[in-house]
Order: sequence, then C-alpha cells, then structure tokens
Amino acid sequence: MTITPRLVAEYRIPGVWYALSGDGRFDLSGPHPRLTLKGPDSLRVYELAEDRELLAAFPRPAPHGRSVEDWVAPDLSFVVFQNETSYTAVDRDGNRLWQRSFGAWSTGRWGDVGFAMAGPYRETQILLRLPSDTPGKSLFVTLDSAGNELVRNVLPCGGAERYVGLTWGPEGYLTGVYASGGGARRTHYQASLACGHIVLGRQTTAPATHPALRGRFPLSTNPSGTGEMSVDEGGQDVRWHRLPSLEVAAVLRLSDFPPPGTGDCSVHDRLWISFRGGYVDADTALVTLHNDYNEARVLMFGEDIWEEHSHWLADPATGALHGRIDYPMRDVETVLLLGDGTWVTTERDVLYRWSAPDGER
Repeated sequence: MTITPRLVAEYRIPGVWYALSGDGRFDLSGPHPRLTLKGPDSLRVYELAEDRELLAAFPRPAPHGRSVEDWVAPDLSFVVFQNETSYTAVDRDGNRLWQRSFGAWSTGRWGDVGFAMAGPYRETQILLRLPSDTPGKSLFVTLDSAGNELVRNVLPCGGAERYVGLTWGPEGYLTGVYASGGGARRTHYQASLACGHIVLGRQTTAPATHPALRGRFPLSTNPSGTGEMSVDEGGQDVRWHRLPSLEVAAVLRLSDFPPPGTGDCSVHDRLWISFRGGYVDADTALVTLHNDYNEARVLMFGEDIWEEHSHWLADPATGALHGRIDYPMRDVETVLLLGDGTWVTTERDVLYRWSAPDGER
C-alpha cells in the first residue's frame, strides 16, 4: 500500500518553517501559490512556480517587534502592520506611509483590514476597523492609499466584544460583513462598497450546526464545491459529504488502516486520525494519522514513542485507501494542500511540493 510521491519542486527559503507553523500563510487565488512569511525584521512574499521568486519584502516599522497581524496590498506596493496599539502602512523601502492609532482601545483580537479596488482607474482603498464610541456597533474607516480618510462607516453589529470581518469576491469587490464571538450566533450581512461607503443588505443568521456535522471537524471543501470532508472529533473516522445536503457519500474508519505497529502503520503506537488533511484534487483526498502522545511513557519510562505521523491517499467517492505516502525523509508532520493536485511539506529551510504518481490521481 506504499505510494512514492512525485517531487514537483523544491524551494529553499530562509525561515520557511514559519510557513506551516502559524506564522505564514498561502494565497491560492492566482495562477501560482503565493507564500507570505513573517520574520523578525521583515515580511516577505514569494511566488511558488517551478522555482521560488521573491516578489516583495517589507521591513518592519520596529525591527524584532511583534505584530498581531499583517495585510499585504493586492499590488504588493505596501503592507499594513498591526500591533497592540495601531495600524502602520510601510512600503518596500521601509518608509512609513501612514499610521492610525487605536487610542485607548486595544484591538489585538478584533482588528481587520480590507483592500478594495475602486474607481475608474482601479485605485486601492483601505478599510480599517477602529474603535467605535457606540456600544454594539462597529466603525470601519475608508482610506485612500496615501492614508487620507474618505468615509467613516458605523455598522449596526459587533461592538468591542465581537469580531467583525469583511468578505471579498473576485477582483476586490466587497460581498459581505459578518460578526462572530461574544457568546452570540455568527451573523452575516450582504454588503457592497459605493464610493467608500459600506452598504449593508439583507441580514442572515448562521444556522445551527447541521446534524451530519455534530461532533465533527470540517476539513475542506472539494475544488468544485460539491463535497465536504470532515473528521470525527475523537479521530475515529473520516467522512465525505455531498453538498449542500451534507449527505454522507463515503466513510473511512480507523479500523480500515493496518493495526498499530504493523505494516504501513509500524511507526504508530496508539493512532488516531488527525485534523490535518483534505482534498488533493476532486478525485483524491489526503488523510493524516497521528500517534496518541503519552508523556508518562516517554518522560517517566524513557520509551521512544513520539508523535509520529503518516499521510495516506484515499478515494473521496468510495472511502477506499490508495496507500501510505512514503517520503524520503523521516516523520513528515505538517502538510498543506494547495487544491491543484499538489501539497507541501517543510524541513528546515526547504519547502517541498509533491503530487501523487499518475496512477494514484
């Protein structure tokens, strides 16, 4: 059942281990994936094609400083860094273009920045969430690229206790506003942007969890939007659902894998199905098995049982296993699926991009 993956590309990027550990993110909207990496002194944007290309690097306004979040303008001309007290826009040369303070209100958890392409020349407009003086309402300020304030939008949702975010469609069009957290059900508004003004449309409240997903963790939606993959919260099975009904189309159970300590599960002691997995493409899914880490056995009794992982390919239509992926390196932990038939793993300063052999896709 062993599958030898095909190495599509190898990218040597300093500090790339941040990419898959929470301090980096992938943008999959373009013809090639883009990787944004946070570093202590700068934020870098790479394009990953046959080789990696550094598209932009933005020096941090305070070297070695911590930022809560960063937002890169669509044309890569500047980045908005957020810390606990303010937003700061910086160009590629490290020049501060503008800064907006939060005043007495720290938005470390609630900040949000959006970029809209507006006007006849498709100018960049920036929407910042700032503190609101009105309880239960949220303030978004629209700026031009130079930081000049154009419009102040007070929205009838959110307030200081909730996260309020913006959703965007193709080509930089605002499509919605949502509020979440604060003990209330997530709320959505249809929305559009007119001359910098956020125009709210119909309000909808997110439905309660569908019965088919209770006790389960959604992993990903297939590229065509017709299927959803989920894993049991106890790591006992994977299910593939048809959308929009969420009817179960296929199931892969933990018992369908070889027993722990045998065959392709020889690296495992007590295994379970991890939350790291999803669709490789429309016809192939990736499932990750993970050891149940036992601290007492490792630290108190000295047993060499660590958090070993294994990755498997499966058929989302039937739930049948294709086999275990046999990487040339030991214990590949984190995997990120790009949705185009490839996935990436990392080792030190190298990012590896893989695909399944032709017979397994």
